[in-house]
Amino acid sequence: MNAVAPLLEARALARHYTVSRGPFKAKGLVRALDGVSFSVRQGETLAIVGESGCGKSTLARQVTMIERPTSGELRLHGEDVAHADRATLKRLRPQVQMVFQNPYASLNPRKQVMTLLGEPLAINTDLTATARRDAARAMMARVGLRPEHERRYPHMFSGGQRQRIAVARALMLQPQLLVADEPVSALDVSIQAQVLNLLMDLQQDMGIAYLFISHNLQVVRHIAETVAVLYLGKIVESGPKALLFRRPAHPYTRALLASTPSLRSGKRRAAAPSIYSGAGGEREGEKVTSRTSTVLKGEPPSPLNPPSGCAFHGRCPYAVERCRVEIPLLESFDGELVACHRVAEING
Repeated sequence: MNAVAPLLEARALARHYTVSRGPFKAKGLVRALDGVSFSVRQGETLAIVGESGCGKSTLARQVTMIERPTSGELRLHGEDVAHADRATLKRLRPQVQMVFQNPYASLNPRKQVMTLLGEPLAINTDLTATARRDAARAMMARVGLRPEHERRYPHMFSGGQRQRIAVARALMLQPQLLVADEPVSALDVSIQAQVLNLLMDLQQDMGIAYLFISHNLQVVRHIAETVAVLYLGKIVESGPKALLFRRPAHPYTRALLASTPSLRSGKRRAAAPSIYSGAGGEREGEKVTSRTSTVLKGEPPSPLNPPSGCAFHGRCPYAVERCRVEIPLLESFDGELVACHRVAEING
C-alpha cells in the first residue's frame, strides 16, 4: 500500500440544496452528494463515473472550491478546504484547476488565445506582461498549438483545438490537481483519443493528478487508475480500474459495463469505433460489440424523493426486502469497496 499522504482527501462529503416544489408546497431537499469519501494521490487519476444526475458535476464544484460542502471533510495537502476562510481559499484555489465539458462555451469568444492563457497569471501572480507571454507560448507548445495561433479567437479553432486551449489555460498556474468534467464528451470520437493522450502525456511530464469525471466507461478505461462509481449521490463501488473492469461487484457497475460497447472477438456489430485502438479502428481479430444481456433499464429515482434503503433497489434484479429498508455501507470486498447487501452472494 502507498504510504504517501493523499493530495486530496474527502470524508463523508455532502452537498444538499433546498429547492422550491411550487406555490403552497413545502420546500424540498436535494441530496446531490450524500456522504462521499475518496482520496487522490499525486500523479494519480481517479475517475468518477455514473449516469447523468448522479452528482458528478456537484462533486467537481466542491473539489474546485466553487461551492462549500454542506457537511463532511475536504482536505488538500492536509489543509481543511471545507471550512477554510477566504484568504486560505484564495491561496489554495490555484492548486486545483478545471477543464469543462464544452470547449465551445468555456472560452471567452472575444479574447485571443494569448489573452486567455495570460489571464490566470495576471490575476494570481506578479509576473510581468513579458513573462506572462513567454509562459503562455511555452504552454501552447506543450499542448500542441502553433505560435501563429496566439492571436486567433476561439471560433477560429476546431473542437479538439479549443479543448487543447482549455487544458493549456487550466495548467498555466501549475496546479497539482486538474478536475476534468466530461472533457471529451463534446468532441468527435476521432478527436477524443488525441485529447486523452495529451492529458496522459502532460500527467507524465508534470506529475499532475486528475479527478476525471465521465459517463463513458471506455474513456475511463483508457485513462484512469482508480474508479469510483457514483449513484444518486453515493459511491456504490470503488477500486483499481483493472479489478473493477474485470470483475465488477456491484449490480449497478455490472449494468453500466453491460450497456457499454466493448472489444470482443466474434461477429461484427454496428457500433462506434472504440477509443482503445487510438486511431479509431479495431485491433486485428477484435470487434466492437455490445453486452446486451443485462442492459440498465429505467431512470434513476428523483433526488428530491429518494427511495428508502438502497437507492438502486428499484432497478436491481437482485434486490430483496433488506435492500428496500436498509442502506448498505461501503465495505471492503475482494480488493474493492462495495455498497451492496448481497455482494458476496452475487459474486460467489
